[in-house]
Amino acid sequence: MPLKRDLLKDKLFDPKAFNTVFINIADENKAKKEQMDILIELICDERHKSDRNQVLALLKGEPQAADLLMTAISEASPENKRKLLIACWEADLDCTPRIDMFAEIVMKDDFPVAMEALTSIENMHGHITTEHAEKLLNQIMEVYPAQVDSPKGHLLADLIELLRKWQ
Repeated sequence: MPLKRDLLKDKLFDPKAFNTVFINIADENKAKKEQMDILIELICDERHKSDRNQVLALLKGEPQAADLLMTAISEASPENKRKLLIACWEADLDCTPRIDMFAEIVMKDDFPVAMEALTSIENMHGHITTEHAEKLLNQIMEVYPAQVDSPKGHLLADLIELLRKWQ
């Protein structure tokens, strides 16, 4: 049953409603944080190594789990981030919608983490527009000259080559 306009207006401006919304958002964020912590533990903790295939299957089959994984990657410590990135390509997730995040990891994080992000990009099978690839190329070309002779520079060169194929 749709809400009447006046009722919606009264609820929207009721201070009690604001508090309720705030509490619900806080509760929702707390629940998501707990889910993310569990996911990180299942992927990163060696005690759960035997369950890895089940976790990867869950990631592949559940869009919400994959979204939770992307959030976990953005907030994880470097060691956990590396393991979470490995889970992306091991689960054969198409992370194309998050290519900006993965490219930023290649540009800014240390070599082992950047290498796993590049592997995830190499395994993307979605479509990237020419404009998007060019935008990413411009960002990478800004940081590439400073790292050209380092191992990280080789990763950036590989990413540049890959993006040029998508142009």
